[in-house]
Amino acid sequence: MMLDVLEEHLSEAAFFWSQWERALVAPDYTLEETAELEERLLAHLDGLVAAGAAAIEVLSSVVYEREDPGEVFAAAWSLLALAPSLVLDAVKARATDAPPPVQASIRRALELGEKGVVETALAPLLTTAEPMAVSVLGFRGHLLGGRAEELLSHPDALVVTAALRALNLSSKSHAPRLLGVLLGDSRPEVRWAAIETGLVFGVRDAWTVCERESTAMGSPLRRRLWALLAAAGNVRFLERLISFSEAAATREDALWALGFTGQVPAAESCLRWMCEEPRVARLAGEAFSAITGLRMAGAHVLPEPEPEDALPPLEDEDLDADLGLRPEDALALPAQEEVARWWERARDGFSPANRYLRGKPFTGASLLEALAQGPMRRRHLYALELMVRTRGAYAIQVRAFTSRQREQLALASAVRERLPAWGFMS
Repeated sequence: MMLDVLEEHLSEAAFFWSQWERALVAPDYTLEETAELEERLLAHLDGLVAAGAAAIEVLSSVVYEREDPGEVFAAAWSLLALAPSLVLDAVKARATDAPPPVQASIRRALELGEKGVVETALAPLLTTAEPMAVSVLGFRGHLLGGRAEELLSHPDALVVTAALRALNLSSKSHAPRLLGVLLGDSRPEVRWAAIETGLVFGVRDAWTVCERESTAMGSPLRRRLWALLAAAGNVRFLERLISFSEAAATREDALWALGFTGQVPAAESCLRWMCEEPRVARLAGEAFSAITGLRMAGAHVLPEPEPEDALPPLEDEDLDADLGLRPEDALALPAQEEVARWWERARDGFSPANRYLRGKPFTGASLLEALAQGPMRRRHLYALELMVRTRGAYAIQVRAFTSRQREQLALASAVRERLPAWGFMS
């Protein structure tokens, strides 16, 4: 294969990988649409692999020397098929000195690599608890319960987090011995992983920590905790969320969480905030849709405002501002009056006693439907809810390739008609 063709496949694969990663959390993509994007990504990755041995030197130099995360991902993923030992060497060489986005792209290549190759390549690093190896093997379901529990006392937060998540999928019947300590860990990501694990194992203290930390306004876990408590079905917490939406400092997190309550008062609270400035209105519309199932399109959305062409004076510009796209940037701008008219007609079909998911009463079927057909943006919490309700028996890896997610959804269909629908805090 000519070098320019190889570089073209590399560039296209890098582009489609970044688009695919964004689609995994996007409000305007479904699993089916993400699969279409993924197909284009895989076509270019296959093009790199098809180059065979002639591509190894070029791909190796990309992994070792470049700092574009997409290019490093594509090269590392392809090398796993062509020369997996070279990827192992790259993990050792770049696991600590590469920029964080590059480290993350190598980890993603390993997480998504072909079955069997990655496990063989990383097994030697598991004995030394190399953080990236532990994280990848945990993601791939190859960090066994006994070894995972041993790693809970490791000093590296990434190792502990990966070990906790591996335990979520283990067949152990009892919660890990160190879980109580980790629920109070000072590192937020460890604490969150411990909460997840505690909930999967049915540990009441995990809910206690959720409720306690949810009241700490400075908690870095606030957004996730509020969404989790909202889904859990606590009526008192619904009232608190509605009150939190009244304050500008907590409004956005409250609107995100209100969408998981599935309750009529939450939908009506969201309807009210559709009159506010565009960012708040978009979030309110998306949460309202998550409850009622109203698709924000056609007459129910406003035209997008024209972009401002004029640049601010240099002295007024925030040079530290984050200019990256966020998932909420793709949300539609709701037409509040039209949405209100729709709600006036539809409201009688919603019972205050029920929790709703995309317009349907919450059941195992509606939860699995949301995971299979709903917008990607909220699926990670729905997947956690499925795992908690089934005590870890069924898990959907919402950051895996869509083929893997569909396999997991097919397995989870076994509980479609018998998944408990009541609140799951107790």
